[in-house]
Amino acid sequence: MSDEIKSYSKVAVLYGGSSSEREISLITGKAVFESLKSKGVEAILIDTIEPFIEVLKTEKVTHAWIALHGSDGEDGKMQSILNMLNIKYTGSDPITCSITMNKYFTKSILKSNGFKTPEFMLVDSNTEYENISKELKEPFVLKQCSEGSSIGIYIIENKEEYSSCFSEIEKSNDWIIAEQFMQGEEYTSTFLNGKALPIIKIKAKNHEFYDYDAKYLSDETEYICPCGLDAEIENAINSECERAFNLFNIKGWGRLDFFLDDDSSPVILEINTVPGMTTHSLVPMSAKEAGINFESLCFEILKSSG
Repeated sequence: MSDEIKSYSKVAVLYGGSSSEREISLITGKAVFESLKSKGVEAILIDTIEPFIEVLKTEKVTHAWIALHGSDGEDGKMQSILNMLNIKYTGSDPITCSITMNKYFTKSILKSNGFKTPEFMLVDSNTEYENISKELKEPFVLKQCSEGSSIGIYIIENKEEYSSCFSEIEKSNDWIIAEQFMQGEEYTSTFLNGKALPIIKIKAKNHEFYDYDAKYLSDETEYICPCGLDAEIENAINSECERAFNLFNIKGWGRLDFFLDDDSSPVILEINTVPGMTTHSLVPMSAKEAGINFESLCFEILKSSG
């Protein structure tokens, strides 16, 4: 065992939790745990749906590999807890996580710093449908502001659909955002320790967009890597993506989803600070194209914890 591996005396893989993305987190966590063990890292699995703080103390955990998706691992709360416990952790700090978890904050910061993002507006029970359709045109997208894995996203084509979907999303007690509907294929850029990896092109067959089923359940979704873009264009896009990651002070790893405009410039949808690590996930796919296998990827992310 190398001295580098020995330096991580006990690593807790935090997974599961209680968010709407629990099932994906369970898969991610188990895969990461097995990979770290195969590298010789002393690791334990902790499902944070159970009381976990005393376990971290009792087990004398020094580092945490955060495999929690959604509000459990991407909104800054877990990072704040680990800071208080003086436990080093993978990924970004609490402020970065809390900002990027909120789509409205993310898009507002992107726009004010010269990045392209689909047009958007916050909506509530007092917002007139006609104002939204005038601003964004039909169809437009309606979604929760702080939800991941394409959960709670609807394509709205008329006022009746809007009323029904708004009522459904309103139950989440989250901000609601209306967004311009983007035509064309979606792309994603992976960020690993300061560098953007090969871009993936996504073709979500038989789906209006790259939704939860297309991401995690469908075997018909196509992932194209290399993405088919001219090398010079791909490098320019990744440079822009790196600039966006750095704007938000993304640490360790992350993923940025985008469309391309007519000038082959990225139109950024959102930034993920704890992307999925399942067999359908994009980060391992991109890393593999860069010559990084899954076990090495998990360890590289662990190294970001310091």
